[in-house]
Amino acid sequence: MKKTVLVSTLLAVFSLNGWAQEVDYDKRNMHIFCASHLALLGDSLTEQGDDYKALVFLSDKHGDEARKMGATDEHFSDVASYLKTVRNSNKGKWDRLTSRSRDVCFPGS
Repeated sequence: MKKTVLVSTLLAVFSLNGWAQEVDYDKRNMHIFCASHLALLGDSLTEQGDDYKALVFLSDKHGDEARKMGATDEHFSDVASYLKTVRNSNKGKWDRLTSRSRDVCFPGS
């Protein structure tokens, strides 16, 4: 009886692990980058018109997707801090990151 319970428990644990979804860390990190970069771009707009609303919307969507994949506030904070440092100290790198953002963060691009 004990052996049957042990085997059943082990099978249940392995079955549950099989159902667990693997996290695509590249995709999660892309969403973290996009959410953070688009938020910074939105913060730099002087008017809060349609461009601002679109950036906030897309930033929120990327943030939601990253959180579904296990991203934490610390992930977003670390990336935002890095991006702010780059923006303030290295215009060339900031321009390259912004170009990369256009390629990967906007749906249908």
